[in-house]
Amino acid sequence: MFNHNDLQRRKLPVALDGAQFLTSRTDTVVDGTTQTIYIGLAIPGSTEEAAVWMIQRVSMPADGSSTTLFASGQALFNQIWADRISLSYT
Repeated sequence: MFNHNDLQRRKLPVALDGAQFLTSRTDTVVDGTTQTIYIGLAIPGSTEEAAVWMIQRVSMPADGSSTTLFASGQALFNQIWADRISLSYT
């Protein structure tokens, strides 16, 4: 899920157990029979308008399947959370 080189470049603080300290956001949108969940992670203190977010989109149609994609097709911390719905996911 994380791009290790990007985490190192940004020098994110790491807990003693190796977990990264990240700010997270979740947004759920229901359109007809499809539920879409947006998951965003960023450095603590980041604004939702800064291009420092890694954003995933999980689509769950009524048939029970799910698809998980990253904004711009990459697990990088370079997206804007406020733009999550209009971003390209591949």
